[in-house]
Amino acid sequence: MTVTTKTVRIPSCEQHEGFHSVEVTVLWECPTCGGPRGEVFDTLSYDGSRRLSVHGWRNPCGHIDGYATVRREAGIGQ
Repeated sequence: MTVTTKTVRIPSCEQHEGFHSVEVTVLWECPTCGGPRGEVFDTLSYDGSRRLSVHGWRNPCGHIDGYATVRREAGIGQ
């Protein structure tokens, strides 16, 4: 079995103030069903007042895979 990982840029916290991002390497599988995560694309994250350029993806299985989940998986904020 091949383990696939990817490195993505995400907000390092919920209130990122437009500049708090972090690159993390995570397993490239849906945390809900274990299917593959989607293709990475550039997008913006809004924290209510500022925007931040980050990566996004849409899982083919349809499960929502939020940045908070990815931060926990990467061990950030624990």
